Amino acid sequence: MAQTELQASDAQPLADWWQSRRLTEQGCWHIAIGPFSLYLERTAGEWLVSHQRHSDDEPLHRVLQEPIEACPESLTVQRYVFQKAPLDFRLQPCLMDRPVVVKTRQPVLIPPGESIDFYISTPLCLRLLLGNDTLLQEWPILRLSDTWFGPSTRVGELCYAAKTHARHSLDEVPLRPHRAVTPLTISNQSKAILSIDKVSLPVPLLSVFARSDHTLWTEAVTLVHQADQLLAKLKIERKLPVGITAAQRVTEPRQQAEKNALVRAFAGIFSD
Repeated sequence: MAQTELQASDAQPLADWWQSRRLTEQGCWHIAIGPFSLYLERTAGEWLVSHQRHSDDEPLHRVLQEPIEACPESLTVQRYVFQKAPLDFRLQPCLMDRPVVVKTRQPVLIPPGESIDFYISTPLCLRLLLGNDTLLQEWPILRLSDTWFGPSTRVGELCYAAKTHARHSLDEVPLRPHRAVTPLTISNQSKAILSIDKVSLPVPLLSVFARSDHTLWTEAVTLVHQADQLLAKLKIERKLPVGITAAQRVTEPRQQAEKNALVRAFAGIFSD
């Protein structure tokens, strides 16, 4: 990725915030991505890093970088010491380290043999990389609640609960810099109606792609429900869906999906 030296004149909204950049010595910078603020300071032998999350009242569509005189003293500072501090840094968007459970806007009923498309946006994590991609730290941009997803306390898995909805139309999805959008198809291949009120999206198995319009996406995912099975068949397309073009993969999946994988994907299933 191309490197750009940060100068005072660059204190404008930055869309492609995942590009590699250079911080001048003794410089202090504030970078805001949605509700998350990161503060960086570099000296000859150190990088000083602090961060904070803002309330929901803060602008969620913002991407901002600006020079500041000093980092806020009220924040906890992480001090990284080097014989010679790297000059360059890169912020890398990645997906959460557990599946994310989202609610449909209302219970969805899918007749036998039918498929339905959703668009789901999930919050990102942010990695700070220095020099030749040395990882310093990773933060979730939003703090999500833990939730147990499964039919009982003994059967299931620990996930995150996201305050978002599975939306049926792409036009309804707000495109925000701290979230990635996943096109999701749910296919009912059973002989009974499939009712869903929650979906668990296996985001650790997905990549992050950046489009030329600066929005972030993942591969398309298909979940197939078959008769008398509580687990769904998972299919991940190793490319973006039709109509989503001019994209570059910026982050690989945390985990590789097994072939013909089965996942616990739906809550609220019933048949009649």
